Amino acid sequence: MVAAGTSFEGKRVVVYARVSTTRQEKNDISLPDQIATADRWIEENGATRVRVFSESGSATTDERRAFREMIAMVDSEGRPADIVLVHSLSRGFRNALDFMQYRERLKRRGVRILSITQNFGDDPASDMAVAMLAIFDEYHSAENAKHVRRAMLANAVRGYWNGQTPPLGFRTFVVPQDGGKDRKRLEHDPETVDLIRWIFDTYHNGTPEGPIGLTVLAQLLNDRGERLRGKRFSVSNVHGILTNTAYIGYVLFNRRNSRTGEARPENEWVPIPVPPVVSEDVFYAVRKQMADRDPRMGEAAVKTNTNLLTERATCGCGGDGCGAGMMTSTGKSGRYRYYACSARVKQGPDACPGRRIPMEALDDIVVNAVSEHLTQPERLSALLQTWLDRSATAVAERETDLKRLRARLTQLEGESARVIKLVRNEVLSPDDPQVATELANIRAQRVSAKADIVVLERQLDASDRRITPAVVAEFGELLNRKLRGPDKKVRREYVHLLVDQVEVGDREIRIMGRNAALERAVIASQTPTAPVPKAERKWCTRQDSNL
Repeated sequence: MVAAGTSFEGKRVVVYARVSTTRQEKNDISLPDQIATADRWIEENGATRVRVFSESGSATTDERRAFREMIAMVDSEGRPADIVLVHSLSRGFRNALDFMQYRERLKRRGVRILSITQNFGDDPASDMAVAMLAIFDEYHSAENAKHVRRAMLANAVRGYWNGQTPPLGFRTFVVPQDGGKDRKRLEHDPETVDLIRWIFDTYHNGTPEGPIGLTVLAQLLNDRGERLRGKRFSVSNVHGILTNTAYIGYVLFNRRNSRTGEARPENEWVPIPVPPVVSEDVFYAVRKQMADRDPRMGEAAVKTNTNLLTERATCGCGGDGCGAGMMTSTGKSGRYRYYACSARVKQGPDACPGRRIPMEALDDIVVNAVSEHLTQPERLSALLQTWLDRSATAVAERETDLKRLRARLTQLEGESARVIKLVRNEVLSPDDPQVATELANIRAQRVSAKADIVVLERQLDASDRRITPAVVAEFGELLNRKLRGPDKKVRREYVHLLVDQVEVGDREIRIMGRNAALERAVIASQTPTAPVPKAERKWCTRQDSNL
């Protein structure tokens, strides 16, 4: 996009350089080469370099920190740069749509995107050429990805390692190839393989004090000073080690799409043979122990699905905790059940001193508080005052809000249709994760807008459907029955509808919820077949948030 004869004298330039992999950084157009080429261009055109952003990583992911930082800088107030300079369009943008979106976004700031190796002007014909070039770059990148994946699969089928970080306990060694590129295989790492054996043996046989679980095992590893690539051990990575088939002789390659994270069919998995670390008897005995102790398995699985405050309870109230969520914890092989700080459970006491409270006790506290404070007609009337307010001003405001929401819904439907049209016209690929993400975002906004429209329409409905004090009293009785009823699933649904967060502190428990949740629940109570509605605004705020 660099046009001959165009003057860039005195322009402020931000340089962005990227390579896809560390290997490409060494063998392809390296980062220093891209930056040096950019510096020559800047010098030849009399421009000024403001800053260089560079990184290694695929353009198809959202994890490009330097790219995001660069866009935030040039898109900020004050316009600190006039030009974003890249070696080629494919260095900066994942596909044609990505490029065109950023080009239009930065153009509004008066910032141009220029490619050193792809020279075009600023007229409409040049814009079309640039768009076509971006589409070609996207196609070329997709084709390269297919060839790379095909080569990696063939490499795995032959038993070679494809370059990703080996599992703990292994290292790579080079296998020379006659007349071709050297390959790699895995072998035991003498510095860490004994640690893997110790992890399996300790979990399987326990300690002198008795059997241990994943949490205690992670804590023991950290107390020994062991680290997993420089990081502390946690429940999740200890679990990953104890379930990794590499330690009984094979690594499964191609289990997931590396770009989207989606699981691939089992018939596409490729086992790569590696030297085993532990026997299959020990490996599967450990797996059985983990299953037997997992609170989500067997009889405990039914209870887990109806736990009242999972996803709601958090550690700390008024600053006396870490703020992490509280998860299900068990004691005495599942005989006792607790809500426990997830940071403490997963990372040990160094992450948070933590707290653990019996599940039944916290459930009773929350249900009693909600029932006492939200089922009384006076309390409900105060919280639902906006429903009981039928002044002309309130009605006018709701009519305005309804028009705005309907217009927004129409706009969202148009946006969805435009994306689908681009896919049908083959401008965008249906396999592009960006398309799926965009459609999902639009769909979520449409669902939210429709729900708000339903509430406003019912608020503006005829008087026989309005929320009156009598209806509020009836709803309070219904709510009390649901909260104290025998159906655990219904009980959980109503608690999750009305309670947004439960902060558990040493001396105080704070329960917070949302006004719109109450409003929609009252509406639902008048229509027996209506589903439990979703929540929005808080019904408990400031000092009033303490039940």
